[in-house]
Amino acid sequence: MQSGDVTALLSGCPALTARPESRAPRTDGCSAAGGEIFNQCVAEREEAFKEKDVQRLMRQILRGVSFLHRHNVVHLDLKPQNILLTSDCPLGDIKIVDFGLSRIVNDNEELREIMGTPEYVAPEILSYEPISTATDMWSIGVLAYVMLTGMSPFLGDDKQHTFLNISQLNISYTEDFEGVSEPAVNFMKALLVREPEGRATAEDCLQHAWLAEGDLPDLYCSAMNAVQEGTPILPAAEKEDELKADPSIGDSPSQPDTDGQTVTEELLLMASYTLGQCRQTEMEKQTESTAITKRFKFEEPMLQELPGEFIY
Repeated sequence: MQSGDVTALLSGCPALTARPESRAPRTDGCSAAGGEIFNQCVAEREEAFKEKDVQRLMRQILRGVSFLHRHNVVHLDLKPQNILLTSDCPLGDIKIVDFGLSRIVNDNEELREIMGTPEYVAPEILSYEPISTATDMWSIGVLAYVMLTGMSPFLGDDKQHTFLNISQLNISYTEDFEGVSEPAVNFMKALLVREPEGRATAEDCLQHAWLAEGDLPDLYCSAMNAVQEGTPILPAAEKEDELKADPSIGDSPSQPDTDGQTVTEELLLMASYTLGQCRQTEMEKQTESTAITKRFKFEEPMLQELPGEFIY
């Protein structure tokens, strides 16, 4: 696509932004002070994304990709380095950047090119089959895997090994997946499908149970705040009923020991339930030294317009 066409199109979606030069420093006027999400993807587990973070950011990514696809544009280089954050603390919103490989697709003409970043390319690119919006959706599946686990699902010892893993769909949903929910795994499985027509679309993904689940109130944060403040976690209706049932509450400066015990148990129960969602475990700490071998090896994109072989 021409740079002018890209800029005009992207102005219609807040999740997308174009830069004059696709590899320019990421400090130009796109309000992305938080840097690349790559930084959180490869961070130590306590600093990495929590699943709730990934749910929120993935919804934003999919809205941007859906906007592109409705205008018959494919990005073709979706990866952590090309998704920026407006801030890192607190965690901001996303901006999809780098449209240097983007193409227009239509039903009247087939598009066949070998391009993209090795770990994120779809099987149809490797086999020189037609590119479609489904090609981006494969990359979204890989991106979700990386954001949730910090690991690259198809990374091999070299590029050829990586391409073989992609072509043969050699992927594990058990290794490094402790603490990742079943709906999240199902989300990735709906995208990492060898045949393009079998993959979920961006609109399908926005309706997926995993992302709909992310719209629920943040029980973890509210519970943790209540524990820190020493206040009981009770719905408003229950609090009102409790006050009606015992008018002496509020008149007496102190409560019986049994009431205090009930509140303590309730707080501990809620804290235990919500803390169960945390991803940092002793097992992760022990295995992190071996898992690091699959990190920090994200490749630059390849671009080759002639069929038959790859140029690196």
